[in-house]
Amino acid sequence: MKKLRFIFLAIFPLILLASCGKDEEPAPQAQSFIKFKVGGKLVEYSADNQPMGMSLDPSGPMYLATATILGNRVDGTKNFLSISVRNESQFQEGKEYQMQDPIIYKGAEMVRILLTYSDESGQLYNAVLFQQILPGMKVTDDAKLTFTKISSNRVEGTFSGVVLGPISPTTGRGDNELVISEGQFNLSLFSSIP
Repeated sequence: MKKLRFIFLAIFPLILLASCGKDEEPAPQAQSFIKFKVGGKLVEYSADNQPMGMSLDPSGPMYLATATILGNRVDGTKNFLSISVRNESQFQEGKEYQMQDPIIYKGAEMVRILLTYSDESGQLYNAVLFQQILPGMKVTDDAKLTFTKISSNRVEGTFSGVVLGPISPTTGRGDNELVISEGQFNLSLFSSIP
């Protein structure tokens, strides 16, 4: 009996160790981020817990992809980027969506992309208008976005744009252009598209 007990005590830890082996590590969760250059200066935001949302308005129909990424999550008045893309059909990987290519929604032409940027001091710039000649106002708004990967829970892509501002409640939108270039994003995705 002592021999059996000794064998059991000697073998049991080996069995236990063998059964534990190397646990499979969970697949690494992609780091959510958005980064871009403004006037050549790199801006980077961690985007953990700041997903892109995709939804459908069936009355249009209009598909919408939107994200607002805050540089400082406790202050939504400065240091952020907001981008919305509208489309007539589901979004596709590899297709470049262009702001100046209008979307028709309930008979009205609308820009395809809305892009808003606020710098660290709270100066607000946007691209929300079709390019046109307006007396006393510069309208060179532009934006482009390409989804390079769309999965059930993540979205990746590239973007660029020209935003104007700063925006003032008393004088309206200024004529200073900021060029946003080399934009990249990797975000978690919340999709409510059926």
